Amino acid sequence: MRRLRRSDRGVVLVEFAFIATFLALLAFGVTEIGSAWQSRMTVQAASRSGARVASSLTTNAAADYNTLLAVKSALADIGLTNVEHVVIYKSVVAGGAVPTACTTPSVVSVSGSCNAYTGAQIIAMTAGQFGCGVGKLDNAWCPTTRQNLLAFGTDYLGVWIRVKQPNLAKVLGNGVQRISDSSVMRLEPLT
Repeated sequence: MRRLRRSDRGVVLVEFAFIATFLALLAFGVTEIGSAWQSRMTVQAASRSGARVASSLTTNAAADYNTLLAVKSALADIGLTNVEHVVIYKSVVAGGAVPTACTTPSVVSVSGSCNAYTGAQIIAMTAGQFGCGVGKLDNAWCPTTRQNLLAFGTDYLGVWIRVKQPNLAKVLGNGVQRISDSSVMRLEPLT
């Protein structure tokens, strides 16, 4: 009987090792998914916040600067070093997609269509870098040229954000996930 009990102890230990490994992987997977979900919700809130600010500032010369301040504040929980790209773009309809040329990381801005900003630019930005002049960050689609007159039809403005979400436990892959979201709103019209 003693021999049988000793062999049972070994079997129980091996079974526990298998189950403990599975439970650990499950716990890390849930943590990864929860972290990505939280980042996704933060990016959605940041794009909406930026679009609201841009919509209310309409043709103000500091519209992009204040929009990026709102985005920067909303993304603080993710960490601004994880921000890859923020694009403020002209949309032809509500809910319109961001122009493909504006989402390319190597593109800074597209004239008359969008102003694109990198995460490093957002971290280091100052109010003096904006104002639609030569060499300013917002000169491709200047806020003062945006249409907000009700008689001529108002522009739709979108804010698109892409951040990187590192896989902490490497359960769902070894790489980095990219999370992006956009919000489009109509510029507040003037009669």
